[in-house]
Amino acid sequence: MAVPEGDRSVNAGELVDFTLRLVREPSPSGTEGAVARIVAAEMARLGFVVETDDWGNVVGTIDAGPGPCLLFDAHIDTVGVSNPDDWSRNPWGEVMGDRLYGRGSMDMKGPLAAAVYGIASLRGSLRRGRVVVSATVAEELVEGPALEHVAKRVKPDAVVICEATGLTVARGQRGRAEIRVEVNGRPTHSSRPEFGINAAEAMADVIVALRELDPTQHPVLGKGILVLTDILSEPYPGLSVVPHRCVATFDRRTLPGETEESILAPIRERMDRALARTGANGSATIAVDDFESYTGARVEAPNFAPAWFFPDDHPLVAGALAALQEAGVPTRLGHYAFCTNGSGTAGRLGIPTIGFGPGDEEMAHRVDEYIEIAQLEAAARGYAAIARHLTERG
Repeated sequence: MAVPEGDRSVNAGELVDFTLRLVREPSPSGTEGAVARIVAAEMARLGFVVETDDWGNVVGTIDAGPGPCLLFDAHIDTVGVSNPDDWSRNPWGEVMGDRLYGRGSMDMKGPLAAAVYGIASLRGSLRRGRVVVSATVAEELVEGPALEHVAKRVKPDAVVICEATGLTVARGQRGRAEIRVEVNGRPTHSSRPEFGINAAEAMADVIVALRELDPTQHPVLGKGILVLTDILSEPYPGLSVVPHRCVATFDRRTLPGETEESILAPIRERMDRALARTGANGSATIAVDDFESYTGARVEAPNFAPAWFFPDDHPLVAGALAALQEAGVPTRLGHYAFCTNGSGTAGRLGIPTIGFGPGDEEMAHRVDEYIEIAQLEAAARGYAAIARHLTERG
C-alpha cells in the first residue's frame, strides 16, 4: 500500500528532540506557560498559523481552503513528580534504548509532539479543509472545559483526542463526576453524646447506604461505579467534641446519557433514608472547580465530565480505521478506561470525537513514565493519515 506523500516527511529525530524539550520543562496545572511558548514557537517554525487564547491554550492551524475542519487535541499540563529519587530514569527526559522517559512523555507531551509533526507534514499537500492542533491547559484539574473553549471558536466537524490508546481507535469513554456529600449534626461534649448529633457517625450510615447502590452499566464501557475518595469531619482534631459537620467526596464514573441530576437522585434518596434515623441533615452536590490559568484567566466549572460513545460504523470511527490501515499503522477498536477532554467536545458539545494516541495508558502518572519511540513515530504518521483521509473524503 502506497503511503501518502505527506506522511513520509516526518523527521523522526526532530520529533524525538521536540518531545524531549517539552518533557524537560515542568508544567503542572497552572504553570504551563513555558511549555506553551515552546509549542507555539515550534508550530510557527513548522508552518502553522499560531494563536494563544485568553486561557493560554495554543492553537495551530493548517488551512487548505473550504472543506471539513478536524481538531486534534493534547493537553500540556502534567501531574507533578513527588520524589525524583524514586525514578530509575531522569523524570525530566531521557532516551534509553527505544524508549523516551520522563514526566509527561506519555501523558501527554509525546502525543502532542506527534500530532504537531504529523499535521505539519501535510503542509503544502493538504488538498482541502482545515486541520487544527490544540495544546490545552488544565486537563489534569478538570477534563473538558479548556478544549470546549477552543472548540467553540474553531467549530470543528470532528475531534481526535490524542491521549494514549496504544495506537487503537477509542470510540468512547466513561465520564467522571466529583460528588460532594455533606452531613450536618449538632455539637456537644463527647462525654454526653446524647445531647448532640454526631455528623461523622451519620456519615458512616450514609456511606454504608451508598455501598448498596447498584451501578449502572454500559455493554462496552462497563460500570458507572461510585468510589469514596476522602472524608473529613469538623472540628478536626475533635478534642472531646462530637463533630457537627462531615464532608465526604465520591468519584462517580458516568455512562452515556447520564446527567448531573440522574446520578445525584439515587444518592440523595439513599442519603435521606439513612439520615432520617439520626436527626442529621445533608446534601449531595456536584463539586465545582475554580482555578486560575497561567495567563491569569479565572475558570469556574462543575466537576462533571459526561461520558460518550460512538458506534463502530460511525463515519468518523470507520474513516479513522480506514485511514490508519491505508497508512500501514496497525490498529483496532477500543475505548478509554479513563476520562479525557472528549467529555467537552463529544459529551457537552455533541461533536463527533474519537481517541488515538501513542503509549500505554497504564503508564499515566506513574514512576518511570515512558513512551515507545516507534509508537511516537507511528502516531505522527497516523495523525497525518486521519487528517488527510477525513478532509478529502468528508
